[in-house]
Amino acid sequence: MLYPLIVGSADPSHAAVSSYAFSVTLAIQDVTGEAHSGVSAAHLAKRLEGSEESLALLFALCSKPAPRSLGAFGYPVLTEDDLYDVEGWVLISLPLLEDVDVLEANVTIDASIAPLPGEEQPAHVWRSALALIDALSAELHRPIRQIWITEPLGAPEHPFLRADGYTPAHCERQAIINADAIVAPDQNDRCDVIEDMAFDPTDLPSFLATLQESAAKYPRGSLSLEPVQWSASRLQDAAARLKDRGGSQITAIARDVSGKPVGLAEVAKFENDADSVAEIGLVYVREASRGLGLGKRALASAISAALSIWPQTKQIYASYPNPQPGASHILDHYAPTGISQATAWQKGVPKLDS
Repeated sequence: MLYPLIVGSADPSHAAVSSYAFSVTLAIQDVTGEAHSGVSAAHLAKRLEGSEESLALLFALCSKPAPRSLGAFGYPVLTEDDLYDVEGWVLISLPLLEDVDVLEANVTIDASIAPLPGEEQPAHVWRSALALIDALSAELHRPIRQIWITEPLGAPEHPFLRADGYTPAHCERQAIINADAIVAPDQNDRCDVIEDMAFDPTDLPSFLATLQESAAKYPRGSLSLEPVQWSASRLQDAAARLKDRGGSQITAIARDVSGKPVGLAEVAKFENDADSVAEIGLVYVREASRGLGLGKRALASAISAALSIWPQTKQIYASYPNPQPGASHILDHYAPTGISQATAWQKGVPKLDS
């Protein structure tokens, strides 16, 4: 069994943060084959700073016992010397506003022992990671555990999770769209576009209602999730967090015949990512306004505006729920190239109200 050590710093220059970022990026690139896949140390450090919405904790799984000072929740603190003996990493995310019964986790094998694509995962690392997740779940009174796995498209079932009581609850397809495939919409089909969530106050009530519906009805499989409670202040907070993370966002607003916002499409870019990539965010149209092509118009408008504002963009990343058999997805119009899938495994039930 490995020893869990907590990383006590959110500094991107901290050796542990850099080492974890390298291991995560290596693991993702082994799956996707894409050089721009992965995460930066700066991005991870920002997550570890936490926010009003969530708290993040990073643990290293170390093979060497030794006396160490204690950190958060009584776990020993990782030292720089320990990095030579790290075999795995566990990133924990604790939602603070909704989903307070939930503990989210990502498990990564350290680059020093990472298996090559197609090789077996090291069972001892997974046993230690799952034991840590169970211990934190009990200690923090968060009985619902959710583990996200990035894997090749059509990958066989994860070898350890079902035996530990987890079941697959949701799966998303991850793909890239080449900018060369984008054709700007006709003038009559263009939607209004705003930057960095600077919404017109007169649009705000309808836009918040659209976000609220998306929070409740966007496909999430059987994941135990509470809808985000959107408000004007919550939207302002989201815009501030985006800016703090070095992000910029384009939002296209789809309107009904009366001019009321009933849908949206987002494209974002982050300063720590490669200049050549952007990513699609939420695409949603209210149920009462579907079947009119509003989603396609909004997405085309958002992508076209993003390429105009960020002309160096060559690829656009997207993650979206797997369509039902025989169904198509709005992104199919752009001939996306699938590169991976992300499967959420879930264990536990909500706490009973006292």
